[in-house]
Amino acid sequence: MTNFKKSRSMIVTTAATLAVFGGFSVTSLTAANAAEPVTTVAMVDKAQAGTFTKATFGIKGEWQILQQNGQTIFRLNDKFKTKNGPDLKLFLSPKKVSAVTGETATQGAVRLGVLKSNKGTQDYVIPANVDLSQFGSILIHCEAYSKLWGGADI
Repeated sequence: MTNFKKSRSMIVTTAATLAVFGGFSVTSLTAANAAEPVTTVAMVDKAQAGTFTKATFGIKGEWQILQQNGQTIFRLNDKFKTKNGPDLKLFLSPKKVSAVTGETATQGAVRLGVLKSNKGTQDYVIPANVDLSQFGSILIHCEAYSKLWGGADI
């Protein structure tokens, strides 16, 4: 093995190890950029919290956006509860809840993930490249049937 291949192999192994143990986020790794860790994180100035606004179905409980372990987290608390449905997903929307319909819920929105459960505590990581100041609400939306369950203005 040439010295370059040994060095590159060591860099990739070290970077992968650091990524697994939270050293940094790896999006693309080459020998040229391996020495510079990628440190993009969606940040909030202060923790945010609130309750939900009903669109089609009631949503109980509270939510928070907070920093935890170097990540920005959207958290539903233990009192969270809503009607179960098919294909329920969480979206960050650029619009306030009052300006969104089932048909427009995903326009310009960022999908945070599939709703893990219709009740109880759950966390969703807000992607590192998201600027929260560009979003007005978090929505619970049935994507398959374009039905807005409800949401919360942020």
